[in-house]
Amino acid sequence: MPHTRCVGHTLLHIPSLLVAVLLGFMLLTIELAFSLKRLSYRPELRTWTVGCWVMLAGFVTLAARPALPLWLSIIGGNWLICAGIGFYTQALRRMLGKPQATLGFYLPLALALPAIAAMVPWPLALRTSAMSALYVLMILPAIGLILRRGMRAEPSLRTVAAMLALAVGALVVRAVDSWMHPGQYTDLMQASLGQGLAFLGAFMAILGAGFGFVLAVFERVANQLEELATRDGLTGCLNRSTTDAMLLHELQRNRRLGTPLAFVLMDLDHFKSVNDRHGHRVGDAVLRQFAHTVRDRLRDSDVLGRTGGEEFALILPATDGPGAMGLADQIRRVVESSWVTNERGLRVQFTVSAGIAVAQPGDDSTPEHMYGRADKALYAAKRAGRNRVELHAVQGNSVYAPLGPPIVAFDDSASPLTPPPRRAGGQGLR
Repeated sequence: MPHTRCVGHTLLHIPSLLVAVLLGFMLLTIELAFSLKRLSYRPELRTWTVGCWVMLAGFVTLAARPALPLWLSIIGGNWLICAGIGFYTQALRRMLGKPQATLGFYLPLALALPAIAAMVPWPLALRTSAMSALYVLMILPAIGLILRRGMRAEPSLRTVAAMLALAVGALVVRAVDSWMHPGQYTDLMQASLGQGLAFLGAFMAILGAGFGFVLAVFERVANQLEELATRDGLTGCLNRSTTDAMLLHELQRNRRLGTPLAFVLMDLDHFKSVNDRHGHRVGDAVLRQFAHTVRDRLRDSDVLGRTGGEEFALILPATDGPGAMGLADQIRRVVESSWVTNERGLRVQFTVSAGIAVAQPGDDSTPEHMYGRADKALYAAKRAGRNRVELHAVQGNSVYAPLGPPIVAFDDSASPLTPPPRRAGGQGLR
């Protein structure tokens, strides 16, 4: 049993634990300093770094109690720790795209300061319990921010929430332990088992949350870089290279499954005149609205890509010709009735033409074949007057009933039209 007492009074030496926490936060701030050199444009990382420096100053102030007046150590140290937690919450708000809560940041700190000052003459046990409760109230909003994001948050950010929750649990244990065993809380530097475990657990958990936040920022940057590499920045659609890769993948998958695959090329009619007459800002608005219109009518399995300036592509798994024509015509009719406003508040209307190619089960269509067939059908739609949907039929007897006057089934074998070579980016007859 002497060994057990040694564990409680020697191995959990409070000054040693405090030094360990200080060293941990120093390592974290050094890591953040190196990270900021590469990610100086990330405001959430700068805010979290400030929080770490402020919290580190708070720990130093508490540890320097023998060299500082008691009131300064208590008020300054605890208030700085509260301020550090507040900066953590602000950093999370920045990362999650929430507006900065100026009042929500300063008001808790303003209320905490007189509360901490009032605790100065209290016995250490009561002060420890009250301060632990105050820390919990400061940490809970940060946890709530991440939980409201739910599964949409980065995995590392969910780790931050778990670490902060562990800190809350340890602080609650510390508050209860100091309340139930006031005799063990007579000196901050005493070797109390309950105080030592709770102190170590709480602030090591906060330290772990700091490292988790750094990982979350790097994870967010990696996801954004991947997004930039695969998607069009203006419309949010897949870019040309990713669309081509998805088309190849779907062709291979549908060949295995024995199902048809529809490929639709859509081109906005007279788009150049929209840019020339109304400016590129209006042209960009047209592209964004068109992409939004199409996405609202797609299944989860469908793929939308931007293959050129005003040209888009649809990949429709398990879809035959009539199904693709029905969807394309629905999009065409919605686009025909939509508009954007220019700088003078006038409506700018636009239309779209579409060409469809279908890979039937068992054929050996390649992405190049699909692009070629859909391109011929699109060209036929342009030549026939635009604002139309046409289907390229590989077989001469593959004729589908039109869906309204603008819809025409285009049979390449019976058409004398030969489209001219198309420039890179899908530029052809507009």
